[in-house]
Amino acid sequence: MINQEEPLRHYLAGPIKANKKLTVLQLKISLIDEALRKDSLLNTIVNSFYDVLALYGQAFCLKNDDIFIVYSPKISDNTVRAALIKTWMHFSADKQTMQAADLLERTYTLPEDKEALTYEISRIGNGPARVLSEKKEKKKFVAPPVFDKNQKLFTPEMLARVSKALQNTDFSNMIRRQSVCIILEDAQPQPLFEEVFVSIADLGESILPGVSLTATPWLFQDLTETLDKRVLNSVSRHDDGAFTHDFSLNLNISTILSEEFREFDDNIRSSMKNTIVLELQPIDIFSDLRSYLTARDYAQNLGYKICIDGVTYKTLKFIDRERLSADYVKLTWPPDLPFALQEDAELTERLTDIGPNRAILCRVDDEEALLVAKKYDITLFQGRYIQHLMSKNPRNRRVGTTLLRKY
Repeated sequence: MINQEEPLRHYLAGPIKANKKLTVLQLKISLIDEALRKDSLLNTIVNSFYDVLALYGQAFCLKNDDIFIVYSPKISDNTVRAALIKTWMHFSADKQTMQAADLLERTYTLPEDKEALTYEISRIGNGPARVLSEKKEKKKFVAPPVFDKNQKLFTPEMLARVSKALQNTDFSNMIRRQSVCIILEDAQPQPLFEEVFVSIADLGESILPGVSLTATPWLFQDLTETLDKRVLNSVSRHDDGAFTHDFSLNLNISTILSEEFREFDDNIRSSMKNTIVLELQPIDIFSDLRSYLTARDYAQNLGYKICIDGVTYKTLKFIDRERLSADYVKLTWPPDLPFALQEDAELTERLTDIGPNRAILCRVDDEEALLVAKKYDITLFQGRYIQHLMSKNPRNRRVGTTLLRKY
């Protein structure tokens, strides 16, 4: 149990006495399923606001698990709102409560609401604390490059050579990093997670120069299954803390149902699993929907989130996020997307149906993509232009990692 009532009272005492303007946002975590309210997660949430608020605010957790975020007018409401998107994602498994997310927040404006605020703090302080369960937690069970005619075709014999070579390949010089960020109106980009991907092009040049690994789809599929297991093993053995939370893996469905994934899962702390996203390709999902449903239920029961990756506006009509019970949909930005949305009402409706804070627009390489997306209430972005915006803010720092295949 965490109880920061006294530090909160001390922090508020001076501003209340001086009638200073402050905003206090109460997050009613106490209304959420108790099984999701672990101390380690609550600490992570409180600490996440230190970077967001810097010198102009602080977050406190009281004994009933409610969190109070205090900030001055120097912090915009949109900056705090962007951070809240990530906070509420931690509790998305409590679907019934999260459908009424507006009831989980209460705003106090000081000095006007100081009596209501002090009463609420006292009410919580005099009330019961969350009782820790003595029961042990049960262990529950992009577009490929255009084929160059001067390149050689990928053959079954080459697949065997590559699969063997992968066992000893050093991925360190093939890793690229790119953040997925939350952006709300005038607020600075806030990292949701950092994508670290292994370049298939670089891998091919390292192992089989002059051969297109993606030119023969069925062989490439076999290769990615081998690569999945190699990546899972690498992440499991990572000892520098880079792969503890806030990362994503782009996997085949068969990999999630494999022994290698179970071994990977054994190395992830239970409290951090709900910060990890498993990204799946639509072609893999719809080629064997029954296996997808099995893998999805298995992964979500363990605590992982699911993202449908590699979606284009031409395939978006076939994606129903809610029916597929996915947490995110990653949509690729093409220059003709604005025209397509204007001309196709069904496409616009399908984009809206993904839901708030659930669509990630990737390959955002210029400001136009960002401006267009905001018209459709998209708040999650990824791409070179987003990296440019982040580089202008020295407070941004790495928050986690995403490891996935990039074609």
